[in-house]
Amino acid sequence: MAQPSVIYPTKIQALLTQLLEHSVDVGVQIAFGLIRLIFPYIRSQTGFANPRVRNITGWTYQYYLYTVVSPNIEKWLAERGNLFPHVLQVQTINRCNAACQMCPYPYTIHLQPKQIMDDAMFSKIVAECAGHPDLHEFVPMSKNEPLLDPKLEERIAEFKAAAGPHQLVEVVTNASALTPKRYEKLLQSGLDLLTISLSAHSETTFNKVMQGLSWSQVRKNLEALSKAPTRKINVMLRFVRQRDNDSEFPAFRRYWRGKGFNVVPFNLNNRAGVVKNYAEILPEVGQRLEAISRHVMGRRYLKVCPHAFSLMHVLENGNVPLCANDWENREILGNVQNNTLAEIYNGPRFQEIRQMMLDGRYEEIPACKDCSFWKDWL
Repeated sequence: MAQPSVIYPTKIQALLTQLLEHSVDVGVQIAFGLIRLIFPYIRSQTGFANPRVRNITGWTYQYYLYTVVSPNIEKWLAERGNLFPHVLQVQTINRCNAACQMCPYPYTIHLQPKQIMDDAMFSKIVAECAGHPDLHEFVPMSKNEPLLDPKLEERIAEFKAAAGPHQLVEVVTNASALTPKRYEKLLQSGLDLLTISLSAHSETTFNKVMQGLSWSQVRKNLEALSKAPTRKINVMLRFVRQRDNDSEFPAFRRYWRGKGFNVVPFNLNNRAGVVKNYAEILPEVGQRLEAISRHVMGRRYLKVCPHAFSLMHVLENGNVPLCANDWENREILGNVQNNTLAEIYNGPRFQEIRQMMLDGRYEEIPACKDCSFWKDWL
């Protein structure tokens, strides 16, 4: 699939682009420097009593992600040694109840039968990673709606019982099943970070962007959540900006911030080239400036794609794909039934891919060649 590109046909435009890149670069350095200084003192409106997540707000969320993924990248670049993921995503059920237009789920679901992860397999994963000094975030979801797993809270509690004080648990949900009763169970399980994907502010836009869900039910659940105790759970509302919703983001942010939630915008990506309508749903306003900003950020702060260096993903059958963005699972690197997480993560193919990424050879990796993430950021 051809990717949208920013074109500067004249030397003047090229010069202006260089100046803009330099300005953005300097601005990013200053912004990150300031955030680094004040981050320990920031307190969120939700989760403020939880030391694992109290510093994470809408405007510090991206910095938090950077602090999680960058150490492994720097370690590998310096030593080329073994790594353990800083973020582990585990798909405990391979189903969702939505058909969001920015997600490949509706046309990739036929690739696997419905399956819920076996308890023994989940416990094996927990036994290896809970308490591990390098693992900072455990996410019992990946390419699914986690609240469809009736055992989700039990699984979270199992991990938390063995987790170290540095480890947090995050769940990302569309909130369709986030009733007050379900939220209470999540609270009791020890959940630290609750991220809600809600990319619309009006019913019309919601029905277009997040098809298959009930606008009234989701709003009802969130209004109830705004009145629930959230001092131990940090609540983030995620807004994936795209052409059909971009104009609503300011109102969305004002409204939900007023309800006491953190709001974080996310850039659209083509999910390793699998999103069929990617070019049609890209935001139009500010697209050129955002493209330059992402490229500057990537060049200075990421160097390589973090999915192969700091993140790891386990599917419901134990398979370990290279990347959670690859919904076609074109690169399976092992299975946790046969090997440990560490063995898979440091296997010869993983190491080969890391070197290929460092060399800029993304187009030679089946799961990466069509991905907009490295093309936009790196």
